[in-house]
Amino acid sequence: MYRYIIGDVHGCFYTLQKLIAKLPKEASLIFVGDLVDKGNFSKETVEFVMQNGYPCILGNHEYLMLLHIEEVLDGKSNPDWFVNSSFGGYKTVENYRNDPQRLQEHLTWIKTLPRYIEIENYFITHAFGLPYYKRKNLQSSHTALMSNRPSDIKTWGWDWEEGYEQYDIINIYGHDVVKEIETDKNHIGIDTGCVYGNQLTALELGTMRCYTQEVDSRDIK
Repeated sequence: MYRYIIGDVHGCFYTLQKLIAKLPKEASLIFVGDLVDKGNFSKETVEFVMQNGYPCILGNHEYLMLLHIEEVLDGKSNPDWFVNSSFGGYKTVENYRNDPQRLQEHLTWIKTLPRYIEIENYFITHAFGLPYYKRKNLQSSHTALMSNRPSDIKTWGWDWEEGYEQYDIINIYGHDVVKEIETDKNHIGIDTGCVYGNQLTALELGTMRCYTQEVDSRDIK
């Protein structure tokens, strides 16, 4: 079986379709989360992943969407997720504004998303989850699994597990934008920033071969 881990899509629906067209037809896909926000087609992206039954991790942007989108649509608040362009939630709000039924279906699905997926010796998370591997099921680790980065030694390092560099697993994650996939001994970052005008990446488990697709302009303009 061909298994591919897909990086942060962020509403870049057309880019995703082009990337998938490069993969084997029988490919099994797993998404690291952040399907929504910033790009133009969050709703279409979530619908595609949901309807095809593809496994997906809960990203920090899905989490923010769960927290805020209904209160924004009801005019009750304007959180940073909505007003700050760095979060890009306003794009998601506009995407769903006239489709309340679809929104409820998608929110129900998002609430079921896991914090991680394990396949053989692969530990798939949204953010850099390796230093939390032994505590992956603890609620106290949930925020870190959505937000941690390898460079966040000052922010999160105090809480990292001692000796995680020697764990005999490979952590594949998104969240941390890199120009090209970032590979270390036992962790690989695959968010290549398609929503910022770069590429969307798929990583093949086993061979660790990368497939990339330049962003489709329809997704970000």
